[in-house]
Amino acid sequence: MAAGRVVEIEDERSGIAAQALGLILETFASAERQPIDHIGMEIGEKRLGLSTACDYHLLAVVDPDAERVLAVTSGVYLGGVNAGFVMYLAVERSARKQRLGRTLRVALVDRFREDAQKLGWPSLAAVVGEVRRESPWLRRLVRDRDVLPLDLNYYHPGEVPSQTPSPWLLYRQPIADDRAALPAGEVRQLIYAIWRRAYRVRWPLTQEGFFVMLEELAGRDQVGADPRFAAEEGAS
Repeated sequence: MAAGRVVEIEDERSGIAAQALGLILETFASAERQPIDHIGMEIGEKRLGLSTACDYHLLAVVDPDAERVLAVTSGVYLGGVNAGFVMYLAVERSARKQRLGRTLRVALVDRFREDAQKLGWPSLAAVVGEVRRESPWLRRLVRDRDVLPLDLNYYHPGEVPSQTPSPWLLYRQPIADDRAALPAGEVRQLIYAIWRRAYRVRWPLTQEGFFVMLEELAGRDQVGADPRFAAEEGAS
């Protein structure tokens, strides 16, 4: 059984918050994340009642004896598209192989379900996230037919397509909505919500990566599974 207890961090000034943000800082390169102080400000806005949506969550697994953060995740519920977006998931090196990441992800999805219900949705439609294309975790879920790897050259806000190809893939894990393909217009709304709400990019249309994704979606009716994953599954 995994050690520790899951807590939601509600005060960015606390020692637990400092540890959790530090673990994100050391796990993710600067091009793969927001500035750490921006994550803290998300919690500060929520604590002060400035955020009317209260849809941002920072969760941690804490060792009850040492009050030490063992793992952390964060995510935001995207109400307009009824999907939860997993932003970061990090586990301290000494605490790996204890299924702490899975424990945290389940807890985060529960928060997304509550957010959906508060907005009047009957249930949470899906969970989405970015993951590297070579991720063994992603391939395992695709093989189990649990996750839809979207057929889109996805770019993270920190990337410039003209300089380097993106290593990322945008996946969609169904919760109440298990469609095998999405209308292209819905995917446009999804990536806009991710960039604008989750990463707080002020003007996504001025960013090369976002514009390139819109161009790729232009003229398409549907976005289904990335065929490269289907080919790998058939060859295995």
